[in-house]
Amino acid sequence: MCAIFGIVGSYDPKQAREAFDRLSHRGPDDSRLLLGEAGAWGVHRLAIESAGEAMAQPLEDSGEVILFNGEIYNYRELAAELGVEAESESRILLAAWRRWGADFVRRLRGMYAIAVIEAEKGKVYLFRDPAGKKPLFYLIRGDFVAFASEAKALYALKPFFLERRHLVQYLGYQSTIAPHTLDREVCKLEPGGRIELMLDPSEERRVKSEEDQIPIIQHPTSNIQNFSVPHSPNDPWLSTPILYRDEASASAAVEAALREAVALRIPGKVPWGVLLSGGLDSSLVAALAAERSTEPIRTFSIGYEGYANYDERPWAERTARHLEAEHRAYSCGKREFFETLEALLPLLDEPLGDPAMIPLFFLMRQAAKEGIRVLLGGEGSDELFLGYRTYREYYAVEKARELPYRHWLRNYFHKHYSENREWEWYKRAWEDQPIFRSTAELYTDLQLNRLLKQNVRDGQNLEAIRPWLERFEASERSHPADRYSYLDLKVMLGEVYLVKQDRISMAAGIEARSPFLDRRVIETAFAVDPQLRLETAPKGILKKVAEPYLLSAIVHRKKKGLNYPFIEWILEEGGVETLWRIQRKTGLFREEQLRFLTSRADRGRFRQHLFPLYLLARWMESKLRMEN
Repeated sequence: MCAIFGIVGSYDPKQAREAFDRLSHRGPDDSRLLLGEAGAWGVHRLAIESAGEAMAQPLEDSGEVILFNGEIYNYRELAAELGVEAESESRILLAAWRRWGADFVRRLRGMYAIAVIEAEKGKVYLFRDPAGKKPLFYLIRGDFVAFASEAKALYALKPFFLERRHLVQYLGYQSTIAPHTLDREVCKLEPGGRIELMLDPSEERRVKSEEDQIPIIQHPTSNIQNFSVPHSPNDPWLSTPILYRDEASASAAVEAALREAVALRIPGKVPWGVLLSGGLDSSLVAALAAERSTEPIRTFSIGYEGYANYDERPWAERTARHLEAEHRAYSCGKREFFETLEALLPLLDEPLGDPAMIPLFFLMRQAAKEGIRVLLGGEGSDELFLGYRTYREYYAVEKARELPYRHWLRNYFHKHYSENREWEWYKRAWEDQPIFRSTAELYTDLQLNRLLKQNVRDGQNLEAIRPWLERFEASERSHPADRYSYLDLKVMLGEVYLVKQDRISMAAGIEARSPFLDRRVIETAFAVDPQLRLETAPKGILKKVAEPYLLSAIVHRKKKGLNYPFIEWILEEGGVETLWRIQRKTGLFREEQLRFLTSRADRGRFRQHLFPLYLLARWMESKLRMEN
């Protein structure tokens, strides 16, 4: 299942159909929209486990409706526990909802966005999986509530209205942070989020005629008070006890959990493959998948002709040969980059600051042409097993709080500002502020204050993620390594990487699956002594798991990270002028700082900072064209 949509309250059937149709790219196999007196709801399906079966959604039963997008890997076990037939995931989910209420999601193992509707009561309950694999957006208006798998469906019910204040989050973290989006009214459910939306009982609910118009409200109103506050988030790993304090027991537990997670994600009815980068994470997933498969697995990689420093295809090919896989390697050049970007822009409800989404979209489209319907990948490994070099750098800076004369050092730093991120880290240490805000952090608040024509307070973007920090601090966890993993699961993965993966895979007609983000794998990682994870970083425990499966050169190869010549191509094709065109139309930026960043990017610095600016400009240009 790949797209859900619903509206409860007064609505226009024509607009409801248009909203639903905007999600059709997510489910090419089947579609079903039901229009009723109390509301409208529908599903687009990409058939994976249900391939060849009749469509079972939307499921309506005794006044309740359930809509579901995702895969529940333990649904048969749940069916047995509930004493119901395992005929469909949606039927089992409805039975679980009736048995356990809102806490039923704590028993689910998989990826999901779920809506339960009690239409006559004007109530909608929304649920999103803890890792944030499946998205869910919602809209609260005076006489209806609506939800959808992508925000573009909700813009059929209201005009898009840019909330400039949220550009601070986008540039700061490469994405807006839930519940915020770049629209003033549309919200997104946080990873692991649960929320109840309830219409004001004083509002009349009816189906509008084709001629009726839904009232336009461009600013938030007091309607929000008619809805309940979110439930506590579903973060099962925060209550996981420490079970593994040595490398041998930890690696054995991780191996067992990961082997099972990979096996669960191999589909039985449709062609599948593995995205193979040549690094440790995807190679291990491929090796475990190959072990379970009775036929050679299919693997897919991408590279860049003429840019040997960026090209990891030789490493991917070595792994594929070792696993006797049926391997496909593709080349992405400047022409393919811009052609793919043009195809991607209309799919983005808001820009995303990760340049990896363009070659990933190109690669997934190639895999789709080969008939692939499911792709496994290595997302989540770095965040769980501390694979990023910056984790240890942050941990070292944490100790700066203990330095003598730190007040003098703080004052000195304030008088000698630097654009480099290390300056910001030490400033935070000496001000007793959280140093780590997630690996997704790009622009600091001070950099944003210099760039944007709005007053960005120091610490403003910290407030966007403070709920996650408070939830972590309220748990029994305290070690910085656990905090790094937790924040990155919620921000780096939940708001950036998994958003990228979802939009791109769905647009390509592919379901992406991430074994490392299996609930039991995450819980197992958090059951490892955090100091052990830090001391064996980067990914020492995972390397021990991989040694029996992979070539030593792959296991112990230095992490490279995805990189490619995107800035060179953007600059060669007039990307700086694109920024200035948007600047002339919107006046968003301080021109002196814009000149500073564009000139430094041309010299190889602030490359990552320039891409989200460029994509924002391209996205705004495309949005202006669509609105005109």
